[in-house]
Amino acid sequence: MGMSIIRIIPVLLALFPAPLPAAVPRIAILGDSIPYAGYWPALLESGLRRNSAYRNAEIVNFSLPSETASGLSEPGHAAGAFPRPCIHDRLDAILSRYKPTLVIACYGMNDGMMQPFSEANFQAYQQGMERLKAKTESAGARFIAVTPPLYMADTPEKDSARYNAVLDIYAEWLNGQKKKGWLVADMRPGLSRQIRAAKEKNPRFMYAPDGVHPGPEGHLMIARSVWPAIASFLNLSPNVRFAEGDAFNKILERHNLFKLAWLSETGHKRPGIPAGVPIAELPRIAEDVWTKTAPEPGADPHSRNLKNTVPVVDFILDALRKTGASMLRENKEPARTGPEKAS
Repeated sequence: MGMSIIRIIPVLLALFPAPLPAAVPRIAILGDSIPYAGYWPALLESGLRRNSAYRNAEIVNFSLPSETASGLSEPGHAAGAFPRPCIHDRLDAILSRYKPTLVIACYGMNDGMMQPFSEANFQAYQQGMERLKAKTESAGARFIAVTPPLYMADTPEKDSARYNAVLDIYAEWLNGQKKKGWLVADMRPGLSRQIRAAKEKNPRFMYAPDGVHPGPEGHLMIARSVWPAIASFLNLSPNVRFAEGDAFNKILERHNLFKLAWLSETGHKRPGIPAGVPIAELPRIAEDVWTKTAPEPGADPHSRNLKNTVPVVDFILDALRKTGASMLRENKEPARTGPEKAS
């Protein structure tokens, strides 16, 4: 009897093989200087990592200041120092080297170049987004388009070009692609509601002091606005608790480390971007930082102060330990607390 069981085990194993481990999701976030700042993409990352399916995911922010999907650049951009970069100059490198399974792309703010509506500019944006989606999907990744944020939300009277209305048109077109099967996360309605509510509570609240680049609270509003749609596309709960305070800052630190490393690895044409560490060194750097991190006495892990930096919550630590190359070195640049001048 015992020998019979032993003989049948190989047969059973052949008939019912062990399931292969699920592939680790690899998420690429594309966009301009607003997602490049890291705040709302890092908040999104913290929400994703609360779910078992994405706890060990690779999540890299490939956003680049000044970038467009359209390939357009106004004369004298950046005082003539360089033209606006275009995602299509580096998309092949991102798709072939990083091999994402999901791409989340937020373009539009720069594509109209802060000018009055132009049919030519609009068509260039449409074609750029269509090409971006097609190339992403041909590489085997899912594609989620995110509508552009608001322009001059604090001082609409200064929007002489009516550029926010231009972005409304761009967003309306993106939303119209849903009937063709596009996955579109529209941040604009939710973002408008949150800004209105914040100003009713505090008339001095500023979403974006320069009219383009949100402060940390504005990024939180963006994250809250895009989460429900992205969660629905990924079969996740629309209810989420993003990381806060010290926990968030550790995620942001790690997020920016991986961003710069992968921007250097895949290449770009935008001057002024700090060089990242070699990809091969990320696991070692992660281990070095792992041993130096300790909570401050009496630190509140749920503080909403986005300027503190110390520990990260347990579920994030567990996830990052398991991914090996998913912790961070000490960032020697000061934390960015306000928007850049150039978009």
